[in-house]
Amino acid sequence: MSLPEPKHSGYTIEDWKTWEGRWELIHGFAYAMTPAPSPGHQRTSLRLVRAIADALDEGKRRGGGECELFFAPIDLYLPHEESVYQPDILVVCDPAKVTGRGIEGVPDLVAEILSPGTASKDLVRKRWAYEAAGIPEYLIVDPEEAVAELLRLEPEGHYHSVARVEWGANLPILGGRISITLG
Repeated sequence: MSLPEPKHSGYTIEDWKTWEGRWELIHGFAYAMTPAPSPGHQRTSLRLVRAIADALDEGKRRGGGECELFFAPIDLYLPHEESVYQPDILVVCDPAKVTGRGIEGVPDLVAEILSPGTASKDLVRKRWAYEAAGIPEYLIVDPEEAVAELLRLEPEGHYHSVARVEWGANLPILGGRISITLG
């Protein structure tokens, strides 16, 4: 069994393939995906998955496209990177990006649910990586504060906060094609 040393840089996807357990590889750094998320994190994730799934189903009934919802654990391979991400939730509207090994390419939306142990990674490293890759929308959900912030990629290539909403509020996502209620 080959396991990485924490905070050691320089790992590759080939290294990552040999590890047991769940790991994220972000620009050569290994991040263990254990222990499992807390029950509160799981509840928030389930509610968000249900809200997005329901909105996507309604959008499909109205002829609004064939976007597909995925949730952790799922491997995300962004173009031109030696990284493997495992976002909490993502939406892909191009079926060609869904492959046998995971999602390969830029999804249309990524959502991360903050946990005390991983919040800085989600707010800094992942935000920067998602922005650099050109992911159109990044939804950051904070269950402790009962709020979510939607970042949208602007034409100049940087994220801009377009909404910060509390639980119970309606939030348009995917460029306004669908709306979800948070919490």
